[in-house]
Amino acid sequence: MTGFIRHTLAAAALLLLALTAGPHPTAAQPWAPRDGGNPYGGTPGMHLFLPSRFIESIRRDRLTMARIRNYREAYRKAADSGAYDRALAYADSLVHMAEYHRIPGVTFTGGYLKRARMLHLLQRDAEACATFDRAVAVQDSVMHLEQSQTLREMQSSYELDRLELDKALLTAHHHKRALISLALLISAIGAGIGFIYAGNRRTQRLQRELLQQMQQVHESEVKKADFINSICHEVRTPLNSITGFSELLSTEEVPPEAHAQYCEIIQESRRQLRYLFDDLLEVSYLENLTEPLQRDYLDICALCRTQLRVMKVRYPKAGVAYADGIPVEPIAAISSEKYLTILLMALLGNAQKFTRLGEIRLECSRDEEHFSITVTDTGCGIPSEQYDHVFERFTKLDTFSQGNGLGLYLCRLIVRHLGGEIHIDPDYTGGTRVVTTLPRK
Repeated sequence: MTGFIRHTLAAAALLLLALTAGPHPTAAQPWAPRDGGNPYGGTPGMHLFLPSRFIESIRRDRLTMARIRNYREAYRKAADSGAYDRALAYADSLVHMAEYHRIPGVTFTGGYLKRARMLHLLQRDAEACATFDRAVAVQDSVMHLEQSQTLREMQSSYELDRLELDKALLTAHHHKRALISLALLISAIGAGIGFIYAGNRRTQRLQRELLQQMQQVHESEVKKADFINSICHEVRTPLNSITGFSELLSTEEVPPEAHAQYCEIIQESRRQLRYLFDDLLEVSYLENLTEPLQRDYLDICALCRTQLRVMKVRYPKAGVAYADGIPVEPIAAISSEKYLTILLMALLGNAQKFTRLGEIRLECSRDEEHFSITVTDTGCGIPSEQYDHVFERFTKLDTFSQGNGLGLYLCRLIVRHLGGEIHIDPDYTGGTRVVTTLPRK
C-alpha cells in the first residue's frame, strides 16, 4: 500500500514538471529602462536591486561619517593649538553625533574620551569623571549587546537541535508503527515476532541515546555561556583600568604623584590579566590531560622554604607575619616541582589576600607513604557550608575582591593529577587552614 502511494505521488510530480517546463513568454526579454522611470532605473512600482531608501540611507551615513572626520580634525587642531574651549566644543559635537546620528553597526566612543580629556585640561575634573563614566557605560552597553547576540545565536542553535530531535522522534514513531503493522501481518511466524522485538529495542535505545546527546548539548551550551560571561566580567575591569589611565597618562598635565599612581594601577591590572590567562591555560591543560604528570626527586622542605621566602619578598603586608613550620630534616618525594610550586603560590596567595592582621603559617610533615602541606592563616575564614563550593571553577565568596576564582579549583586539579587529596580543616576556627596530602612516590 505504501509503495502504491509513493508511485502515485512520483507520477503526479513528473506530470506537473512536464506542464511547467515550457519557456516563459517573457523569460527571454531583456530589461530596458522606459521613459518616465525613476532616477535609479525602472518604472514606478518596479522592484529595484538597490531601493532608493537604501541608497538615501547610505548617503546619510556617508555624510555623518564625513562630519565626524571633520569634527575630529578640527578637534585635533584646536587641542594642538591650546584652544581647549573650542576643542571641547568639537568633542561635544562628536558626542552629539554619536548619540543622535547613529549608524547601524558602528559605535563611536572616542568623543567621550576626547571630551573627558578637554574637561580635565580645563580643570573641570568632576565633569571629566562623569564623561569618562559615560564612556565606560557605552562600552559596557556595546559588550552587553554583543553578548546578547551571542546568546540569541546559541538559543537559535538549541532550537534547531530540538527540532532535529523532534524529527528523529517522529521518524522513530513511524518506524514503530511500521513494526507493529508488520507484527500484525506475520504474527503466526515466530521469526517475525523476534525481528519486531529486536527492532523495537533498537528504536528505544536510539531514543535514549538521542535524549542523552541532547542533554549533553544543552549542558555544554550552558557551560559555554557561563564561561563567556565569567571571562568577560573578569577581563573587562582590568582592561577598562588600563585603557582609561593610559589615556590620562597620554596628557602632559598629569602631576608626578598621579603619574606614579596611574602607572601602579596599570601594572596591577596587567598582572591580573596575566594571572587570569596563565590560570586559564593551566586549567585547560590539566582538564584535558590524560597522561601522568612528569615527576622528579624533590626535597619538599626546601621547596616550601623557597616559596615562603618569595612571598615574604614579593608580597609583604603590614601587620601580617609569615611563619615557618617546616622541619629541618628534608622530606624526599617523587612529585612535580612545577605544579607543586603553582599549588604553594596559590594557597599562600589566597591566605595573603584574605588576611589583614595576624599570621600566615606554612607547615609540612610526612609519614611512610605520604607527605602533607598545610597553609594556615588568621583571615576572615570560610563558612562551613562553602567548604566544597570554593573548590569549584570561578567561585568567589567575595565578589568585590580581586581574583578570577580559579585558584582553589586549579589546586584541586593539581592534587588530583598527583594522586592526593585537598580539604579545609573544619576544626580550625581562627581563620582558614587548607590541608594537602600527596603520595611520596
